[in-house]
Amino acid sequence: MNCQECGESEHERIAEDLASLVPSANFSLGRLRYSRLLFHALSRIPGAAAPIRLETQIRLRRRGTLPGVVGLTTFTLKGYQSKGRRTGPSGQHIITFYTDLLSKLSNDAVTAVMAHELAHAWLNEHIRPEASRMREEDADMLAEMWGFGPELDALASETEPINA
Repeated sequence: MNCQECGESEHERIAEDLASLVPSANFSLGRLRYSRLLFHALSRIPGAAAPIRLETQIRLRRRGTLPGVVGLTTFTLKGYQSKGRRTGPSGQHIITFYTDLLSKLSNDAVTAVMAHELAHAWLNEHIRPEASRMREEDADMLAEMWGFGPELDALASETEPINA
């Protein structure tokens, strides 16, 4: 991670801290604000929660293709067979946060978005978010169970719901 807002050592420290919380993840977060908020969100998830087991990529993009979406978790299935033997499901989560919209939100609301998208990964989200309203509700409920209720309230007060 490189950044002009801080010293390289702070980015390196946060990168190490993030990797300690989710060793299976690859982080592409150039901005210190979002790295700090992601670390804050990850560190608040209860230790009893099962860790993300699948390879996960967490990244920032300026904007997405779906209007009004600030975060998106997708799942890509990888190598289902090995030398003719079924090896079981293997895949990769890709969690993307869109900075054009995130930059308009408070830190609490950004943390809520991050907790919601992390909850999708924990729930092993395997379908497109627009395909199931229930999956969105499941992710919100899990984030709330993890203790992100105030942040979810901040997000709700700062945004308008998207009709799926």
